[in-house]
Amino acid sequence: MERFIFGLLVALAVAGALATDSKLAAVAAPAPTPVALQYEEITRIEYPPATPIPPGSFDADRAAVIGSASTPAPARHGLFAGVLNGVQGAMGGMQSLQHGTLVRYTYYNGWVRIDNVTEQTATITKCSQHQYVTLDLLHHTYTIASTVPSPAPAPAPGGYPQQPTVVNQAPGTVDMTTQVQSRNLGPMTLEGISTHGSSDSISLVMAHATGSCRNGSISMQIVQYVSGIGIPRAYCPLPRVSGSMPQGTIVRGGCKPTFHGSVSGESLMTGNSNDLGMYRRATYGGAQSNGNNLGFVTEAGNVRWLYRADAEALFTIPPGFTRQQ
Repeated sequence: MERFIFGLLVALAVAGALATDSKLAAVAAPAPTPVALQYEEITRIEYPPATPIPPGSFDADRAAVIGSASTPAPARHGLFAGVLNGVQGAMGGMQSLQHGTLVRYTYYNGWVRIDNVTEQTATITKCSQHQYVTLDLLHHTYTIASTVPSPAPAPAPGGYPQQPTVVNQAPGTVDMTTQVQSRNLGPMTLEGISTHGSSDSISLVMAHATGSCRNGSISMQIVQYVSGIGIPRAYCPLPRVSGSMPQGTIVRGGCKPTFHGSVSGESLMTGNSNDLGMYRRATYGGAQSNGNNLGFVTEAGNVRWLYRADAEALFTIPPGFTRQQ
């Protein structure tokens, strides 16, 4: 009997030790760490007198964008082909403005991938490798361009530097008064993400104009809910062409404003611009709008954090894709 009791105690002790070891092993095992941020974004235009799109409408609006996407029509050839293709493109553009565009962003390793979900295309910018990759997900093709700017061509022998162009504009003056009123909207959970909201009313009035200046007024209201999720910005875009004004142009005269302004309240517009905005609605109007303000709405959703294997796959040329020159 004593041997039986002793053996039972030993068995219980061993079982307890094994259970303890398994618990310790489970606690000590490191969990994989997400390495990439991904989210989707819808951008829409509100034409007056459209009903304002409220926060929390991402899922319904995403379904509307997906549902409005149509299969691309086959390319037309021959007489009137250009006209028909142009009409089709214009109709597609109007549909996109009405229902919105759906874009997916992925940030990883200082790189960024931007997917146009409805058009089935993607662009990948790899700053560290000086690469700009475009993917045609529908036709399984891709292109690769360099982000390294080409050296400027050497001047022709015997050439002279270009003389600056002088543009004379009629002079004038105007009083430009700006007023900003901000309101704290408090916290709101959108798509499972905690956000904080604010409302900013901005007015710009131009008065007492003389010469080439003009009187007028512009108003703007911005309602936004911003999360605490930081968006990485460590990537480089392709070199861009400088503005439309040619180099060496000198502007003389023109309208010269005198600025006045006041700011009241607390706004998110002065916060961290790298934080992910889950909702933003900006409406614009003026003296001639008669209250029919044009609105631009941006909504974010489907926020995910990806592990390394999934992230690497998104930033690699998919198998079976053919390179185009």
